[in-house]
Amino acid sequence: MAFSSIISHRIQRVQPTDSAKLQLRPEAFSTSGKLDELGYELKVNFIRKGGKFYGRFSAETVEFPFSSWVKEYREERLGFESFTHKAMKQFAYALEKTEITLDAYVFFIVEKIEAGDSLYVFLVEHNHGIYLDTDLAVSDSLYLNSAQLKLAAKINLQDWEAGDSVTYLAMLRERGEKELSDAFTEFVGFSDKHDVKSDTVEFLKIVDNFAESLDETTAKLTRNKVVDYCLEQNKAGKAVVINDLSTTLSEELKTYEPDHFSRYVASTQDHIKTEFIPDTSQVRSYARISGRNDSLSMSFDADLLGNNIHYDAASDSLIIKNLPPALKARLLKHLQGN
Repeated sequence: MAFSSIISHRIQRVQPTDSAKLQLRPEAFSTSGKLDELGYELKVNFIRKGGKFYGRFSAETVEFPFSSWVKEYREERLGFESFTHKAMKQFAYALEKTEITLDAYVFFIVEKIEAGDSLYVFLVEHNHGIYLDTDLAVSDSLYLNSAQLKLAAKINLQDWEAGDSVTYLAMLRERGEKELSDAFTEFVGFSDKHDVKSDTVEFLKIVDNFAESLDETTAKLTRNKVVDYCLEQNKAGKAVVINDLSTTLSEELKTYEPDHFSRYVASTQDHIKTEFIPDTSQVRSYARISGRNDSLSMSFDADLLGNNIHYDAASDSLIIKNLPPALKARLLKHLQGN
């Protein structure tokens, strides 16, 4: 694995009127297989979680000093352990403004890969479990609940230091615990939430306009490849890079030059966006049309609308041709039974 530094600290607050207590680990963990496995689980579960917020650090570094300490750490003016100790004290300060009780562990993980360095911050709680020991006696156990992340952050350090990105900081917030989420957000210094949904909608409109210049078969393949690429990038925790997507389309379809799509995208934008974070709900709804109520559930490829599926707005009805064989057989069997 590419985790270069991992450390964890404990934060406790038993009563809303109590001060937050910190148990700070003095040294980073020594690398091991189990530790790398835990780091990987936390990272993957963070990537898979939907509803993340994207933005940047607050410019008010006096009130929100986390980014200043990260900068000092990156410039080797502050050790990794010292940086995390300062950060934990800031978290305790933010927590004490609320009435939240908490007993959890905060992991700080630095990842170094070819695409660039990243800093992850995870809040993880213990879960209680029951197991049978070697004598088949019932016993209690504790384990870190890495699967159910409530609060986490990822800082793309290269993008932040380059200064040309507004989405280098990704935040996962717990929807049901606003006070705790607000305290965690304040501790990290997250600011300027970016509307990834509008970016995705704008991009998909450009894809539609681009597809109109292609023949029907190529247009359908292009839209499908765009959807696949966006979902794959999201699954990997990466942004959609227009130039890479343009090259991918050219290699897969072999119908136009590698920079054909990227040049078209650039020609449609006043402020050219070379990459963006995809909103997966928008991407999926672009590929498929779906909906349900208490008695009906339906989903079909968007390309079928106007071909095998026609919508009559006046009567609010769908006409469906070329039914799936299994569905047709069920319908006929049901009619014969009645």
